[in-house]
Amino acid sequence: MKRMVAVLGLAVAVTLTAATVFAWGPGPGMGRGFGPGNGFGGGQGYGAAAAVPNLSAEQAAKIRKIQADRFAEAAQVRSEMYAKRIELQGLFREPVLDQAKIASKQREIVALQARMQEKGLAARTAVAEILTPEQRAQLPAYGPGSGGGRGRGMGFGNRW
Repeated sequence: MKRMVAVLGLAVAVTLTAATVFAWGPGPGMGRGFGPGNGFGGGQGYGAAAAVPNLSAEQAAKIRKIQADRFAEAAQVRSEMYAKRIELQGLFREPVLDQAKIASKQREIVALQARMQEKGLAARTAVAEILTPEQRAQLPAYGPGSGGGRGRGMGFGNRW
């Protein structure tokens, strides 16, 4: 009887492991993912450099500088937000919930999110100021365009 239970347990473990391994999938998925697109989110980074034709070398260099500064700043704020979220999760695990501490930590996270949005708007405005009116007219009206979003994109996974 013990031998039968052990064999059945081993069979279940092998089946679950095989199912997990084969669920990884054979190739690229479809849909919006990280990659080239139009607008401020396209191609070679977060900027108009890939979306607007006829950029001068000086304009492209200025835009790349804005992109690099924005990414460095965003990485720092994202790490702060991550730390605050971990702290918030810890507050929810306390034996006695302190509503004031939880609300305060949530306000800190919201403030960091607002800071990210403000910095993003400032970067977009700075890029737009570098462009000529004709180049600005070629940009999409709003947002990152059709690429650069998160979702099922290139990579391993289901093909649907």
